[in-house]
Amino acid sequence: MVIADVAVMPLRPYTGEEEMYKVVDKAISEIEKSGLKYEIGAMSTTIEGEFDEVFELLKKVHKIPFNLGCERVITVARIDEKAGGITIDDKLKNHR
Repeated sequence: MVIADVAVMPLRPYTGEEEMYKVVDKAISEIEKSGLKYEIGAMSTTIEGEFDEVFELLKKVHKIPFNLGCERVITVARIDEKAGGITIDDKLKNHR
C-alpha cells in the first residue's frame, strides 16, 4: 500500500481558471472511478492503493488534459511508500 499526492496543472491553451478547473474536475472524476481511496485537498489530491494501481491511475490522470485539447500539462506527484504499507489514515493519525 502506498499513498500518492498528485496535482495536475493544464497550461495551454487554458487561460482562465474556470476552464482549468473543468480539466481538474475530469481528473478528479477519473480518480473517483478508480475505486481507490482518495482525499481532495486545496492544492492536490491524495490517493491510496497498491503500487501498480496508483501508478496506472497517475498515468491516466496526467493524460486527461491532452485528451481535452490541452497542449501542455505539468503533473506533480509525490509517493510515500513504507515497508509493510502506509495509508492516508496512518499518515494523518496525529492530526485528526
